[in-house]
Amino acid sequence: MLKEKKEKKITSVLHKEIVSLLNEQIWLENHASFYYLNLSIEFSNNGFNGISTFFLNQSQEERLHMTKIITYLLEKDSIPVLPQYNFMEDDEEEFNILSLFENSLYNEKRITTFLNKIISKCKEVGDYTTENFMQWFIIEQREEENKFKEIIDDLKIVGDDGSGLYNINKELGLDISGEDN
Repeated sequence: MLKEKKEKKITSVLHKEIVSLLNEQIWLENHASFYYLNLSIEFSNNGFNGISTFFLNQSQEERLHMTKIITYLLEKDSIPVLPQYNFMEDDEEEFNILSLFENSLYNEKRITTFLNKIISKCKEVGDYTTENFMQWFIIEQREEENKFKEIIDDLKIVGDDGSGLYNINKELGLDISGEDN
């Protein structure tokens, strides 16, 4: 009977710079998740439960993005690096709905810029598999940026109008099925 050799774990097929960038993206997704979780709490504390639900859902979505990248790295025999903390800057800023959504859009644009950096590196090193994997994130980011732009436009239209803010709060509190959360 032939003895089978134990196969050593195959080392990563990904370029080390790609692994590093994907691990940095994990950190960005983690940070975004906790940023949106923090906003969910802040909006809830200010009586905007619909917008709070919206940001809670955004937080969960960012966490899913993070785990999607972790799974990809594991599939490629690479080692994902989990953030060891969830640092949130102390924000002494006055509660301002428009400003918080504008900051969220800025955050989404920052993530898009970094995703483009990953895609560029993939092209540079000829990693077409990772480039293809990252296309989902590019499409997702376009949707995220557009969603925040539309909300910001609506907030600018209603200004401080209570009924307008009420309607936006109510609309953002609806889940995908259209039921109140």
